[in-house]
Amino acid sequence: MKFRFFSAQTSTFAMIMAMLAVNVSYSQNTPASPEDTAAIIRTSLDYIDGYYSGDAARVERAIHPDLNKATPRDLPQTGRTALTYTTWSALVEFTRAKIGALDDTARHINVIILNTENDVSNVKIISANFTDYIQVVKLDGEWKILNVIFTSGSKVPPRLKDFNAEAEKADIEKTAMMYLAGLTATDAAKLGIAIDHDFNKITLIPVAQTGKTSIRRQRYDAVIENALSGYGKQDEVYRNNKVSILDITDGLAIARCESAGSIDYVQMYKGNGQWKIFNSISRPNTSLTLEQAMTVIAGDPMIDFSLPVYGGGTFDLKDYRGKNIMLIFPRGWTGNNWCSYCPYQYLELEQLEKNSGIMARYNLEIAYVMPYSSERIKDWMERFPGGLQVIEGIKNPQNPPAAGTIQAEYADWVRKSFPIVFDVKKDDPHTIIPVLVDEERTLSRQLKVFTNFWDGVSAEQNIASIFIIDKKGILRFKYIGQMTEDRPSIEFLIDFIKELK
Repeated sequence: MKFRFFSAQTSTFAMIMAMLAVNVSYSQNTPASPEDTAAIIRTSLDYIDGYYSGDAARVERAIHPDLNKATPRDLPQTGRTALTYTTWSALVEFTRAKIGALDDTARHINVIILNTENDVSNVKIISANFTDYIQVVKLDGEWKILNVIFTSGSKVPPRLKDFNAEAEKADIEKTAMMYLAGLTATDAAKLGIAIDHDFNKITLIPVAQTGKTSIRRQRYDAVIENALSGYGKQDEVYRNNKVSILDITDGLAIARCESAGSIDYVQMYKGNGQWKIFNSISRPNTSLTLEQAMTVIAGDPMIDFSLPVYGGGTFDLKDYRGKNIMLIFPRGWTGNNWCSYCPYQYLELEQLEKNSGIMARYNLEIAYVMPYSSERIKDWMERFPGGLQVIEGIKNPQNPPAAGTIQAEYADWVRKSFPIVFDVKKDDPHTIIPVLVDEERTLSRQLKVFTNFWDGVSAEQNIASIFIIDKKGILRFKYIGQMTEDRPSIEFLIDFIKELK
């Protein structure tokens, strides 16, 4: 949900409520209730308007005693960045002393609710002297501010000159994804890069015995030590990490980081030329369903899916009921090049269809599934000639290996397994066998074939796999590779399909 409220000289909350129905818009599936939205706005205004008006009671009402509030400060003496903190007591006492007092016409308050999910809301407050990102949490029925990171306001010079939010997006997302990768893979090195040494992570834990919610706080050392111990490590197939940047301003950013186990709302800042995560609120991710957690079992119905087809159109599994279907997941990218054997298999099927019409003959639909964008699939097809040259080089090396060596035996195996010499050019169209664009890896992950490490190579790739579904939608054949070279032959697969009733 995103909500904007501008306040220059409004003095009563009733006026805010009168505007609420006009100014609220929703951008998420389960927006906050009107009552929660009103309470979040009230808390936000108690915090900022209370400070400017010198009303310590309002500020104290808005902030939680565990408040973690800081601002990045660039030191001209060293050119480096340090965080300056404001504690709960300092903020209350500064307010009471009217240190930041401004006339109501000079405050220029703008409250923006960036998102609200269940019991956590991320809010941006722009005012004359400050721009605050605040994290507001519903604890025991009350919305309280737990985390704040702030920078310059609308009426003072920005902290960073010529800051370009659009240009920073890639680095922000990279840092957030590194944070998720560090948590889910318990990779302490990645976490050490992504999080600040003053990192503060809050996890909300309901206490069943009392019905209250407790706050567990972890700092940098605890998070790093947990990673070193392997605590919380997820199986790789479940690491479907996602990052959504909610807002960027003047060297600050806020993002939503989602993994299979949790959703983290993180506050970030840019200092010393790097983006670092400073504050995080973590809550369990309850969106994972049993169907998503489980993979498909041979003999059971195949999961439904719909994916774009490279070159245009959509492949919707339910539209092919009454046909046998063979889904092929080639290995794809191997770190610095494309798998050489995958194009051969594709071209072999393409040639069989051209010469023998195997799809009509066996009531069969064949589709390749690749976990990449259309642009990368185009590159894969354009590099078919290079991959085939690699195979020919293995079959007929310029310097033949000595007889009886493993190199000689491997060359013999390649000659036997890949006998066809294809005449293919870079710009040849390949439309007979559709390639499905699984760019978000939705199907590949659900079938547990997407991986970042396989057969000795670190790369974003699918494990070479084949799934055959019969006319009733039942999965009849499931092959998950153990190495690049062990995939079934086309002859074996066609013979299996011939036997389907």
